[in-house]
Amino acid sequence: MGVTPSSNSVADPVLPFPSRLGLLLWFMLQWVLIPVEFVAKLVWLLMVLFGDGHEDDLMRILNAPARFISPGKLALRLSRSPIKHEASLDREFARLAGEIERQQFGWRTTIYHFVILTSMPDGARLKGVALHPREFRGSPVSVLTRLAHKHLLALDVPTDLRRGVILRPTHRKIL
Repeated sequence: MGVTPSSNSVADPVLPFPSRLGLLLWFMLQWVLIPVEFVAKLVWLLMVLFGDGHEDDLMRILNAPARFISPGKLALRLSRSPIKHEASLDREFARLAGEIERQQFGWRTTIYHFVILTSMPDGARLKGVALHPREFRGSPVSVLTRLAHKHLLALDVPTDLRRGVILRPTHRKIL
């Protein structure tokens, strides 16, 4: 779980908040771009299905809503309030902890996050959830680790936070 500090030598790594102008611009453009992309991919998929179809193509089409920002998420991300971000992450980690414990993932998790298989030391293969960096921008790794431990999850943090983090079950949950 070792994370090396970035070039600005911060003891607790954190990805900076996105630009407010960029968030507002995307919020306005998404209402046009996401539906156009969805229709284009759907037409492409129909063309592929009449030829050599692939099952993974459907998941790529369903991934378009993952970039959608709701008005509530926009307000949260524009606020840049660490308290609000932590409360939002706490609710999300609590929801994900329940799904990881049951090993059953809802549509919200499969669309907005990435469900992965995790190998455990005893040879078991359990599913975990990879979080995209957009979900935890502005929150230090120590906050993510504390929230993960609070919900009995293990947090795998790569050396480059821009690759996201992985939540997986701990040994205590599977015994």
